[in-house]
Amino acid sequence: MRNLLNIFIGLVFFSLSSCKEDPVKTVPDPMDELKVTIQPTFGSTALQLDQTVYTNEGYAIQFTDIRFYLTSLKNSSGKQLTQAALFDYRNNGTALFNAPGKPADFPSLLGYFGVDSSLNHDDPTAFPTTNPLNILIANDMHWDWNPGYIFLKIEAKVDTLTDGIDNFNHYVVFHVGADAWLQPWSLSGITWSQTSQYLHTLPLKLDMQKFLQNGAQTIDVKTEHSSHSLAGEEALSIKVIQNLRDALSPL
Repeated sequence: MRNLLNIFIGLVFFSLSSCKEDPVKTVPDPMDELKVTIQPTFGSTALQLDQTVYTNEGYAIQFTDIRFYLTSLKNSSGKQLTQAALFDYRNNGTALFNAPGKPADFPSLLGYFGVDSSLNHDDPTAFPTTNPLNILIANDMHWDWNPGYIFLKIEAKVDTLTDGIDNFNHYVVFHVGADAWLQPWSLSGITWSQTSQYLHTLPLKLDMQKFLQNGAQTIDVKTEHSSHSLAGEEALSIKVIQNLRDALSPL
């Protein structure tokens, strides 16, 4: 009799315990995110790689590579938005970066055009694999022979003869790096556009016409067509990185 009673009690306990509601699972709130894009242009016209455009000197030019780093992007109070961003037009299109953040926290951005000297000589294999400074993403934007990153790569083919015959046999190669050429970069009065419930976007443009003709600071690609940041190339290296920095503005 006692065994039957124990079995009955056990069945009742099992029935009651099985009827308990599962604990409520809380879903974390979605995180606000900020996105920055860059559309290369030539003047007021959107620019594609390998597209033929014309310089002020009348040269036909085709840009074949546009890449550069922005690093240590913060607001005026020092709150960091992202440590590093790599613009790679051929492989990533207009995307620059996405990062957690609220528009109200970033009405302005301060940082560097190039790789901050506090990061430039770190081991490129030690960064997280999602960081643009990691060697798997940086790839040939890092110099093995001169420890540090290439801040920008602008490459192009040019036809310097105005004879009506396309002959893009003049090559432009700008690979600028080294701490001496690091440039401060800032943007104020930012208006973030809401593109979804939790995403706000800042569209920028990179005017490659202004890159070649930045006021009086002109780059004549016929005579100024190569820099690898070596000795004797200082004047062209600084002009290239300053002009590219100044060509970046809100779209």
